[in-house]
Amino acid sequence: MRQLVLLVVLLFFGNLSAWSQDHYDPRKVVPSEELFLKQGNASRVIATPGQKYLILDASPVIGGFHRYRFFPGDNIKFRMYNETIRFDEQIASVTDSSFSIAIINEAVGRMDYQEILLKDVRLMKVSKRIPFISQLAPLLPFAGLLYIGADFFNKGVDNKRFTTDGSSLIVGGSLMAAGFVCYKLTFASLKINGRNKLKVLETY
Repeated sequence: MRQLVLLVVLLFFGNLSAWSQDHYDPRKVVPSEELFLKQGNASRVIATPGQKYLILDASPVIGGFHRYRFFPGDNIKFRMYNETIRFDEQIASVTDSSFSIAIINEAVGRMDYQEILLKDVRLMKVSKRIPFISQLAPLLPFAGLLYIGADFFNKGVDNKRFTTDGSSLIVGGSLMAAGFVCYKLTFASLKINGRNKLKVLETY
């Protein structure tokens, strides 16, 4: 019996490492750039170390610093100087000072590529997922309209329909304004300047 107890104890302590979490091993750490490459859409180009990609370091007036990454295969939304066109195209390739976008030429039925110099980009449209804030962006304006509409179509304290009061407008308007702020925090148009810088980096 004593030998059986000893055997169980040895088996228990021998398997503690299997039950516990793996120990930290620097050799097994995945580089952050590899994690970024694994994220995103299915058309993103996964390359070996040395793959060039775009970054937008943004320091907006509302919100803190954020780095946006754009790899070949990602869609990019931007405007250029002296241009009225809003580009929303896929990145084909990136060089040290420019990137190329793929444009479908329907007239001849082929894919054309246009090189865009970084210095020619005037504005970029970006988005980021903020817990709760991003989800509230479309809901709050709808809730504000619903609140005002419910007060307008239902009988209020005056026992009349199709009327509303100032307090309902204030509450509904506040909800819509809060939704607008949430939208601006989630979707932003950033001018490329000293605060918002567009650069090129490489994976490693």
